[in-house]
Amino acid sequence: MSLSAGTHGVVIVHGIGDQRPGDTLADFSKALCDMLINSTVDSPNGRIPPEIQLKSDVSGSPSSVTLQITSPNGKEKATWICQEAYWNDAFPAPPPTQVLWWGVNHNLGEQFRSLLKILRDPSNEKLPSERETEKEEAKRKSGVKNAGSIRLARRAKAPIVVKSSSVSGAALIILVPLTYGLLGAIWLLHFIPSIGPLDKVVKWIRKLDPFISSGLGDIARYVDHEIWSANARARVENVVIGMLQKREIKDITIVAHSMGAIVTYDALTEGGNIAQAVSQLVETDRKKITFVSVGGAINRVLTLISSPGLPKAKHRTDKEIKFNDLQIPRPLAKIITAGDKFYWLDIFARRDPVPAGPVSDDIIAKAGIDPVKQMKERMVINKDSLIYDHVTYWENKELVMPRIARAINGGTEYPWPEAGITEEKVSRRIGIALRYASLIEIVFSLIALGLIVFAGLKLTGTI
Repeated sequence: MSLSAGTHGVVIVHGIGDQRPGDTLADFSKALCDMLINSTVDSPNGRIPPEIQLKSDVSGSPSSVTLQITSPNGKEKATWICQEAYWNDAFPAPPPTQVLWWGVNHNLGEQFRSLLKILRDPSNEKLPSERETEKEEAKRKSGVKNAGSIRLARRAKAPIVVKSSSVSGAALIILVPLTYGLLGAIWLLHFIPSIGPLDKVVKWIRKLDPFISSGLGDIARYVDHEIWSANARARVENVVIGMLQKREIKDITIVAHSMGAIVTYDALTEGGNIAQAVSQLVETDRKKITFVSVGGAINRVLTLISSPGLPKAKHRTDKEIKFNDLQIPRPLAKIITAGDKFYWLDIFARRDPVPAGPVSDDIIAKAGIDPVKQMKERMVINKDSLIYDHVTYWENKELVMPRIARAINGGTEYPWPEAGITEEKVSRRIGIALRYASLIEIVFSLIALGLIVFAGLKLTGTI
């Protein structure tokens, strides 16, 4: 294992939310630096860390952070240029009433399907998963080099299986109906005049408008409006094409979180601007592109787009042609995925309801890539929380950041062994999730106890 010399390009694509330019890049770069600098190497003189020199311009356009890395042995050097493809301001937020109706009408069924998908394996304790194990065996038989996966000792994972599965199962059953019941109630309250006793309630409800519009509204706007989605997609295209044109950059790794994975997938499809830019390069200037989807909304959005409730690609004069019918369902561009110039790493937390598992086989088939040689999925443990798993990937310096570092390093080797996945790191992450699960279990128990005591007092007439 060694640090791959030369200059490597990294493109960071954020998900939905109200983040400002540079926010996601700063968080990601900090996590990457922390993981690398803490991956020290034993020597007769003590623990030796790598040397990292930073050059930061998070206020630039695009925002940029450059890491100049010297390995702990002092012999290997590399430069990682990280740039952010910021698309949050690429389109205006749609009206909250429109978003609420769209969410309940088109997304409710898929949310329940995701719920059932997670409940089929409520403990989800296998690390690696059964599907990962099968794919690794297929790779071994086909001669593909593989570093192998860390397997947990039974005693290490048993406590978290019991706690997390029971807590998450209960939370899933309660949260999904509650969330959509609340969305429906909020939608109705938008049409009630702010008068009388409802005045304060309605005013409070409408304070949620910015959150609804900038959250779920980003998905609705991207799926339903081809002009604005093209504008968002261009943000990714511009940064990637800029790196393609720099001869000193050896390869490009696109790290995309949540909805950013859809924007990235869209930008890499057949007939897109990135494919055109690649086709104009001479063969010696072609660069490997690695797509790392982190908690990606690939399953959710592509399934949503193909649902019966949305317009299909029927080029009729009496129906508006939707952007999503024209580009997103296309396969990934062959000029990008041909040979060994493309790889897709899908990282998802086992309690994250957004991806709700690995990218489906149907989507991989539609993408037109080799599921064994060009695709790998890795299930990780964040906090084992339905609420927080989706937003804590960069905090996971034990199971997420090492895998991203390996992808940036060329995809076949970790920069040095201590920067990879180790039993110690896995055990540490298990401990973090176990403590969090225990805390949530205590909170749930106290709430349940409080409700029981309240009901008892009410029934006995004490209160």
